Order: sequence, then C-alpha cells, then structure tokens
Amino acid sequence: MLSPKPIDRYGSPSHAHYARVVSSMQLGHLHKIDFFTYPVNGSGSDGHFHDYQGVTRVASYDGQVHFHRFYGITGPAIALPDGSHYHRFSGNVDDEPFSFEGGSYKTVLTIPRHMHFYSGVTGSGLGYEPSGW
Repeated sequence: MLSPKPIDRYGSPSHAHYARVVSSMQLGHLHKIDFFTYPVNGSGSDGHFHDYQGVTRVASYDGQVHFHRFYGITGPAIALPDGSHYHRFSGNVDDEPFSFEGGSYKTVLTIPRHMHFYSGVTGSGLGYEPSGW
C-alpha cells in the first residue's frame, strides 16, 4: 500500500528548490554557491518559505584553498503565471575560512577572516509527484 502524499492543510504538496549564485568578491576571490532548500508544503500563494544551509565551492586565496559555511531562510513564495513559484534569498557566508584535512574540517588560520555576500532566486519547485498519482 502506498503511503499518503505529504499534503498540508491547504492542499499544497511538499517540495524543495534548487539555487545557484556567485558570491561577492573579497580578498581577490569569490565562491560559487549552490544548494537545495529543505522541503516544505506550500504553493505560490500561501507565503511559505524554506530553510537552507551548505558550504560554498572551494576557492583560492594566496594559493590556499578554502570554503565557507552558509545558512538562511528564503523570502516568501512568489507566484508565477503557470502556477509554479520561486523564492528570493540573500545573506553572508560565515566569516571563518575552512579546508578539508584528514577526514575533517579545519579552520584555515593563515587566511584572514572575511565574509562574502550572496543573493539570488531559486528555481521553481522540485519533487512534485506526477499528475494522477
């Protein structure tokens, strides 16, 4: 037997969004940022939002590679004429540069602490079940 569909009290299915942006330039470098939002139930007309978190793509400063953590909450759903929706988002990455060493994350002390700003919009919702399911 199939499990029930994840539907909220407004009849809107659970979904996520994908986003991809490039951060601001700091210390002569920038980071590519891409992520999926956490899924929630909602539609383009109910004002819902999504949490997100992740790590930037690796970039080099003075020959040393590093990344930053980021997290945030999107703005409310923005409806599109076709019934889908997207979200705006913006924020700053964590100011502590990290690298991956020996199976764990390590703060890079030789790179000055710095932040990058980012902003953009998500794509439309992902993960909806096909019509008729």
